Amino acid sequence: MRELVVAIAQLDRVLEANVEKAIQYIVEAANKGAGVVCLPEYFSTGFGYKDPAKMREELGKQAEPIPGPTIQRLQQACKAGHVGVVGSIVEAVQGKFYNTAFAISPNGELTNTYRKVHLFQVESQIVQRGSGWGAFEMGFGKAGIMLCYDAIFPEAARALALAGAQVIFHPAAWMDPFLPQWRIATNARALENQAWVISVNRVGKDELFTYFGRSGVVDPYGNEVLECGDKEGLVVLKIDLDKVKGFRSFLNFLGDRRPGAYTL
Repeated sequence: MRELVVAIAQLDRVLEANVEKAIQYIVEAANKGAGVVCLPEYFSTGFGYKDPAKMREELGKQAEPIPGPTIQRLQQACKAGHVGVVGSIVEAVQGKFYNTAFAISPNGELTNTYRKVHLFQVESQIVQRGSGWGAFEMGFGKAGIMLCYDAIFPEAARALALAGAQVIFHPAAWMDPFLPQWRIATNARALENQAWVISVNRVGKDELFTYFGRSGVVDPYGNEVLECGDKEGLVVLKIDLDKVKGFRSFLNFLGDRRPGAYTL
């Protein structure tokens, strides 16, 4: 059995403290034998301000290039602990901002970035839309990333699965009152693509929303194997990567697709 030890770091937003807190969790996860740590969406800054102008101003103060100071600090922590990390930050590119996911390998290499495609409500007034998804090597095989609202759209996870991803990381900032939809979307994306989905949500509140946490892990059969509570914390879990191959060898959803039949 090929195992991956996954660590879920469920965080609240405390601006200056968040990078330090994330690094502490990375160190703790490494000490517990984790192969990869997943952080929430916007883990270092949070997002919600009622006034879009204020939101742009505040996020602009904290936006940075990739790689930049935050990514470099995470790279050092990953290399020291020989553990990977996935999350998202506000990326600054020539005066424009993106909600950009990143993956850092256990040797400290920045292996993937992805700029969020599906922007949620006021987010579209602040950050630019990205384009496309791609799978990448993460030491245990191919993985992919979708961000928060992406999970509502089946095309995101499907594009990653078709690119070979067997594990899909899902950093998020998903809010009340949408816990039922959180569970439905994450379970469905796992089942229909026969892939592991690792969803990590934030907790706490901001000017706009209250975030319920409930980070979780869903197996390739759509079964929820872990759901966290609504407090900060680190949870470490072993997953069986061979479940993907086993299920797909019995019944291959991707192989049974008929894309030509879907055109009206």
